[in-house]
Amino acid sequence: MQLRIEKISKKDLGSALKIYNYYITNSYSNFEEKKLTFKDFYKNYKNIINKKLPYLVALYDEKVVGIAYLNQFREKSGYRFAFENTIYIHNNYIKQGIGSKLLKALIDCSKKNKKIKLIVAVIGSIDSQSSIKIHQKLGFKKVGKLTKVGFKKNKWIDSIFLQKNL
Repeated sequence: MQLRIEKISKKDLGSALKIYNYYITNSYSNFEEKKLTFKDFYKNYKNIINKKLPYLVALYDEKVVGIAYLNQFREKSGYRFAFENTIYIHNNYIKQGIGSKLLKALIDCSKKNKKIKLIVAVIGSIDSQSSIKIHQKLGFKKVGKLTKVGFKKNKWIDSIFLQKNL
């Protein structure tokens, strides 16, 4: 089996949504509390693609095993060069280096876009060591933490901020 990373296509969206929703239901890494509908997921996809931002999938034998994309960090115009990354790996494929490969590909794509000057990773503090390690390995620096900013499943969650200047 060969891992392939490429731009997401519409045919991958259903599988990508399943991965995304898994982390809503089963983790503290996504601060959403209700699963996204396909309509809302598609709307987010269109928004990212229309802004010409990178949206990638990792494929093993045509099966979507990971997703990674950038989205605007904040909507205010002064943040126009800062983008937040999102990476999720299918739960059956974690700890196989896919996250690292996806993040590296996302960074490489981002460097080709002159609008992207900074990537911000906002990582939930519960069970986040692997994600932090992957980001730091690829040049992200820890720059801060917001304490008890998220609340999910009756737990307060910190947000850890890392950033990489391109």
